Amino acid sequence: MKSDKRKEEQKRREEILRNLPTFLNQLLLLLSSGVILEDALVRIAIGYSNFERQRANAFTEEYVMAFEKSRRTGTSMTSCLQMMGSRSKVKEFSRVVRIISESRLSGADIWDKLARESEELWAERKRAAMERIKLSESKMSFPLGLLLTALILITAAPAMLQMYI
Repeated sequence: MKSDKRKEEQKRREEILRNLPTFLNQLLLLLSSGVILEDALVRIAIGYSNFERQRANAFTEEYVMAFEKSRRTGTSMTSCLQMMGSRSKVKEFSRVVRIISESRLSGADIWDKLARESEELWAERKRAAMERIKLSESKMSFPLGLLLTALILITAAPAMLQMYI
């Protein structure tokens, strides 16, 4: 029971981490086009809320919930994202939210920091994908070995039978 819940939580964290670079790219694109930060966060949330059920994932659902909470309570989207970050327990997301909130408070340039973070997240996503590929290759080596053995037996058996006839 607990292991199922733990696996589900781990899967949720991985989904959030996998979708975070895409979110950052969307945010950077909107900021580059001149949209202010708060409006960019709202536009992304509206886009996510229009997703079909099949395309929705843990990150988009959490983000839309944070957006709806922001609208209901009248708090800023940034503070709702901070709550989402503490709930999700994904340190990379918390780091992105911290960059956003520090920029909002101090007025510092956010684009360079987010771009650097986005590059790091894409590199991490690529590394994780390569790791999954290597794992699947190693999982497939044993069945392929069995198939090769079966193929050798099937092709060699008639020749061996011919020798004894």
